[in-house]
Amino acid sequence: MTESDAHNQQHWDRQGWVREMVRQHQSPLIRYARSIVKDEHAARDIVQETFLSLCKQAPGDLAGHEVAWLFRVCHNNALNRLRKERRMSHNSEHMGALESPENATKAVENAQDNKAVVRLIDQLPSNQQKVIRLRFHSGLAYREISEATGLTVSNVGYLLHTALGKLRQQMQQLDA
Repeated sequence: MTESDAHNQQHWDRQGWVREMVRQHQSPLIRYARSIVKDEHAARDIVQETFLSLCKQAPGDLAGHEVAWLFRVCHNNALNRLRKERRMSHNSEHMGALESPENATKAVENAQDNKAVVRLIDQLPSNQQKVIRLRFHSGLAYREISEATGLTVSNVGYLLHTALGKLRQQMQQLDA
């Protein structure tokens, strides 16, 4: 077999591999992305981005881990989409706040409260920060957080309970 023949065979093997991954996992990935972004069209775009990323991978590099890789990349793409939408929404909310003095005052107070909470979250251990953000920023269920992080559902629950207890205690100290 010549080098060119080997390259063509490898190319076709990769194409077949990607096609098979799409066939097997496209629908579950769309459902997963939709559960995060709450929009069918956005979910389909996210899954398309996920499979484009897969095209850049060598099948051997992911052997035995394809499904976990696909869901993790899909999850990250979905979170990136949500962050982008929040930034755009946040900017438009600030523009609306400038329309009246009462709105501007409320917007400033809310921003200060939000910054305080974000600072407190940033002080939590990284595993607690991650589950808090996945639960409350991304709206994921415990099972979805478990799938995205590799933690058990009960561990996710424990981390959330512990983190919320710490945040509640810190917020009470700030109010005192």
